[in-house]
Amino acid sequence: MPIGTSRQSATSRWRSVRDAYRRLVAPNVFGLPNWRVLLWFPILAMLVTSILIALGISGTSSGAHWLTLGSGVDPRLLEGAPRGIRSDEWLVQQSWVVSQFNRGFPVVNTMFPGGTDMTVLNELPSWDWSSLFRPHLWGYLFFGLNRGMAWHWWGPALILVSACYAFLVTLIPKRPFMASFLALALLFTPFLQWWYTPSSLLSVAWPLLAMAAVVWSLRDGRRWVRVVWACVTGYFAITLAMGLYVPYILPGLLVFIAFSVGYLLRLRPWRDRAVQATYRRLVPIVVAGAAAVAVVVVWAATRVSTFMAILSTVYPGQRLEATGGALAKDPVLAGLAGAPWNSALQTTSGVTALGLNSSEGSSVILLSLFVLPGLLWFIARSLRHRGQTDWLLICCVGALALVMAYLLVPGWDDLAHVIQFDRVPPERFRIIFVVLLPVFAALVIERVDASEVQSTWKLGAVSGLFAAGVIGAVWLYLHRTDPAVLVQAPDWKIVAFLIVLATFLFFVRGGSTVAAALILAATVLIGGGINPLYRGVYDLSKTATGLAVEQADEAKPGAWVGVGSAEAMAVLVESGVESFSGVQTYPAAEMWNEIDPSARYADKWNRLAHIHWGFGTGEPVVTNPQADVVLVTIDPCSSFAQEHVSYVLSDGAQEKSACLVEKSTIQQGLLEMRIYEVIPGN
Repeated sequence: MPIGTSRQSATSRWRSVRDAYRRLVAPNVFGLPNWRVLLWFPILAMLVTSILIALGISGTSSGAHWLTLGSGVDPRLLEGAPRGIRSDEWLVQQSWVVSQFNRGFPVVNTMFPGGTDMTVLNELPSWDWSSLFRPHLWGYLFFGLNRGMAWHWWGPALILVSACYAFLVTLIPKRPFMASFLALALLFTPFLQWWYTPSSLLSVAWPLLAMAAVVWSLRDGRRWVRVVWACVTGYFAITLAMGLYVPYILPGLLVFIAFSVGYLLRLRPWRDRAVQATYRRLVPIVVAGAAAVAVVVVWAATRVSTFMAILSTVYPGQRLEATGGALAKDPVLAGLAGAPWNSALQTTSGVTALGLNSSEGSSVILLSLFVLPGLLWFIARSLRHRGQTDWLLICCVGALALVMAYLLVPGWDDLAHVIQFDRVPPERFRIIFVVLLPVFAALVIERVDASEVQSTWKLGAVSGLFAAGVIGAVWLYLHRTDPAVLVQAPDWKIVAFLIVLATFLFFVRGGSTVAAALILAATVLIGGGINPLYRGVYDLSKTATGLAVEQADEAKPGAWVGVGSAEAMAVLVESGVESFSGVQTYPAAEMWNEIDPSARYADKWNRLAHIHWGFGTGEPVVTNPQADVVLVTIDPCSSFAQEHVSYVLSDGAQEKSACLVEKSTIQQGLLEMRIYEVIPGN
């Protein structure tokens, strides 16, 4: 075949493939993605997560217990290493989950004398009606502990990537691969990986889902479609609200409000005298929102005593932040803009120039900030043309400006309190940049596609240079103050190059998919491998010590105290026995009335805290080594111990007391665990 003919044939085949793809991704009559584009990625993500759940594989760090209590290689650890810094997950949340599992998922867990409400805080499974709105907990209830953990881990991730993808293809329906790359990039964002909880992931997922629902409600003429979007959004609004972590919820809510107002102003329904029709289209989503509020109000009203107990604690109590707090804590914003060096956080858990620890130092690629020069040009251009003002762009950039003002500008605390910003610590406000990443990417792509100017790449060049300048300034600061971070993040130059190039390509026609792929590659480099791959849960109730505890308690039931490290505390919590050791979200009144009947130490124990015990003399003395730690002394011969304590589990040196008799000694990994029975004194 002649060369010319061969080339023509290849060109013809390429055009056929291109045309077929264009037909495949062609928007529907409303300018929204067709069902194939909308569903293929969520279905694929669901298949992957289903396989991981069936295998019981998750990213839990519960294997951190194995480092102390196990011996040899942990057979459950498939890849990576457990993260000790994530103790809220493997020590606090997982200990309560196993306790719930061993007790049959009660609404009130009586591990602490007097009981603790399991339906408020900590995201714990229980047979309560509120669990209907917590889909990430269903796995524990129906599939057991190991697959339940995998369900708990991957369920919110599935919601996150699906919501992000749906939002992006709703605005940019012809670029499904771009949307899928950015959705995965959000999942690998270091901030979310280090703070990986249902609350953090859903706080990003819900505003993206809700913004997509607003667009569909305003543009799709089919009522059933609007009702479906409204129901899904309202349902997950309840899920998000029941997570109760306001510092994560508020930033995403701000983005949703700014986007919704901006999109409504973009449509200008009054221009075509379609105000009433527009409002009618919003009825389903408004009704769903009202229903969600009603359900949350009922849920809260039936748990007033629990909420009052939590709100009346000394710690965390009502913590308020001052405006300009980010600069006060981090003068050059190295932590906020330090994403290119976030891989260093995987090799060190101590204080660095990025933050106090790995979690506090984690960040997100600041794409929303880097593309700002180009977006400001688009805003200025829209303002010059009467009737073409891009209010959506203005509102979203305004939301970013408001957040930056809160982080950087002091002196307007009263206004910040009115809008509740002061309830969000500056480090937690970084979550808003996760939400804004796909939002600003979509806004750039929209403007570039619609622009009559062919040289939008010049805006990309300016934005890329701005990104390089920000990254360069942070590098200079790290080089001068903490060069170890640069050494521990050897791939930072690659990451920085990928970020700068992606920023440029978002402004190049047809370059958005490659730009999204580069952002995904960068996030995998800095966020991949943070959490391990782990099969099941390391259940401490099935260890030799846990079984010995259960055996002693079955023979003669009684209350326990764990003396020594957090491991002794965790064994008692997971074993399901009655215990004075554990992590309390709020103080159990009956328990503390037994420990401190005169309430002498109320300011010490009235807090969210880890309750540790140590041997002492006389009646219990309560101190706070840290704000979230309660240390109590126990004398086996004291009135408290004689009346209320039956057993002591200790992982320290052997204790000699006339009121203790040693029942058993267990070598548990690196620790020597001893079970004592409290006996009457002289």
